[in-house]
Amino acid sequence: MKDLYIVGAGGCGREVLSQILDMQAAQGPRWNIKGFLDDTEDPLKGKACDYPVVGTIRDYMPAPNDVLLMCIASPQAKQKLVPMLKARGAVFDSFISPWSFLGRHNHIGEGAIVYGGFSMSVNCTIGNFATLLYCTFGHDVEIGDYCTVSSSCGLLGYVKAGKGVYMGDGVRVAPHVEIGDGAYLCMGSVVLKNVGAGAKVLGNPAREIG
Repeated sequence: MKDLYIVGAGGCGREVLSQILDMQAAQGPRWNIKGFLDDTEDPLKGKACDYPVVGTIRDYMPAPNDVLLMCIASPQAKQKLVPMLKARGAVFDSFISPWSFLGRHNHIGEGAIVYGGFSMSVNCTIGNFATLLYCTFGHDVEIGDYCTVSSSCGLLGYVKAGKGVYMGDGVRVAPHVEIGDGAYLCMGSVVLKNVGAGAKVLGNPAREIG
C-alpha cells in the first residue's frame, strides 16, 4: 500500500481528504494516508481535521513508496508545482470518487481530482491534473490540463476549454463554445460565445471584465 501525501491543506485538500476517508470506510484502505504538504503558515489553525500538515511542498523529497494527490484548486499553482515536484521524482495518483458518474468512452488524464456528484456523458476528454467538483459535462466536452471546474457548473455538448482554465461556482457554458488557455470564468457566468486566452468574464450573458 502506497504512502499518500495530499498537496495543499486548504479547502480543496480537506474536502478531498474527507471523501477519501468516506471511500476507504466503504471499500477498505487504498492508501496509507500520511498527511498534508503545505507551504502556508499554519493552514489548519482553528480547523478540525483528521490528519496534520507533515511537511512543506518546497522541502518535500519523495521516498520510493510515496504518492501525491494535487489538491490545490488554483490552475496557476498546479502548473508551477507539478513540474517542480516531478523533477524531484514525485509520483502522482488520481482521486476519482466512487460516487461520481463517469459515463462511457471518456478519458481522464493523470493526477485528476474528481469529486462525488460529478457526472459526464460520453466521449469526453479530461486533461492531466484537472480538478472537477460537483459539476456536469455533456457529450464530447474537452477540458485541458490543470483546469479547475467548480461546483454546480454545467458544460454542454462540444464545449472545449484550454489549459489552466478556472470556472467558478455555477458557470454555464453553451454548446460548441471554446475557452482559451488561462481564462477565468467568474461564478454564475452564462457563457454563450467563445472566450479568449487569458480573458476574465462575468455575467449573464458573460462579458469580459478587467
